[in-house]
This record gives sequence, C-alpha cells and structure tokens, in this order.
Amino acid sequence: PARVLRMLTPSVIRHQAPNRSQWWRLGLVFGPVVISAVLTLFAAAYPGGHHLLGLFAVPIWLLSGLIWVSLLMTRDSRYRRSPWIIAMPLIGAFTLALANSPVPMRVAFLISESALTAYSQSLPEQDRVSFREQRVGLFTIETAQRWGGITRLGVANTGGTLEKCGFSHVPEGRTKDLGVSTVNHVIGDWYATCTNYD
Repeated sequence: PARVLRMLTPSVIRHQAPNRSQWWRLGLVFGPVVISAVLTLFAAAYPGGHHLLGLFAVPIWLLSGLIWVSLLMTRDSRYRRSPWIIAMPLIGAFTLALANSPVPMRVAFLISESALTAYSQSLPEQDRVSFREQRVGLFTIETAQRWGGITRLGVANTGGTLEKCGFSHVPEGRTKDLGVSTVNHVIGDWYATCTNYD
C-alpha cells in the first residue's frame, strides 16, 4: 500500500523541499492555466469585459488544454496517475463560474469607488461628451459626460466591436434617462452600462 501511495503522489508532494527541476516542471504544467485564469478574471472585472485581456487569455487557455490532454495521453506521466490531474479542469471550471458572476467587477469597482465618485463629481454639468483619457482607480476612463445629476463614464477597451461599456452614476434610480442598451446595478447609485451600436 505504501508503494502504491508513493506512485499516486507527485514527487513535489512527497518531498518537503522540491528541487529546482521539480518546481520548473510544476510551473510548466500549472503555469499556463493559472495565467489564463488570472487574465480571464481581470477581463471580467471590467463592465462588458476587457476585450484585449480576453483575446490574450484564449490562446493560453488552449495551451493549457493541450498540456492537460498530453498529460492524460502520456503513458509514463506521473501526473496521469496523480489526483492532481483534476486540478487543471477544476481551475478552469471555477474561473469560468467566477468570471460569469458579478463578483470580479464588483470587487474592482469597490477598490475604485472613491476615485470614481470624486472624478464624477469634478466633471462640469454639460450636454456634450468629454473625450479625455484618464486613469481613475483601476479603470481608464476615455469618455465622460455629466448632465442633470447623472454621470456616464466610458471605460477603455470594454465591450465588443460595436459595443461600449462603462459606469454610470444615477441618483434616484433614473436609469431610463441613460439611453443605453443594458443596465446592471453595481452598488448604491452606480450602475454598469453598455451601449450597442449595431
């Protein structure tokens, strides 16, 4: 039984202090899936998604899948016989579930809320849109507009080809005055909004 347990357990787990080559192999196996998961969650933190981060994440997800399949197909692979082989698909499933929830965007917004509120209050009341790129909290604001107490902030690199997303501060729930395609409540008087131009 002890011999079987040693065969099922990767060498990284068996030894207290893995040597450099073991860390290198472990990084080669799990590195791509961790990088793609981080990129996906960062992309999901933007209203409508950050399309550039999403584009970078796709090929790394494909590489992760190829690595996982090759580990399963290799006859003498130590990972094939290890319970750690399920870690890669579990990371992928957890990332997908989290990215499709409002959690990443809400966390990023909460970190940036005070900066976004101060920035929106500093804007003059005017009908026209201001095209001035500025870093506010974790987000790059590329368009801003404030009128009648409502503020719309367009976030750079969000949405799709014919879609623009951002945040809107709407007091008293006057979301019908926004004239956008989708409105999702974030916190307080703040909403994530997207406008479709197709």
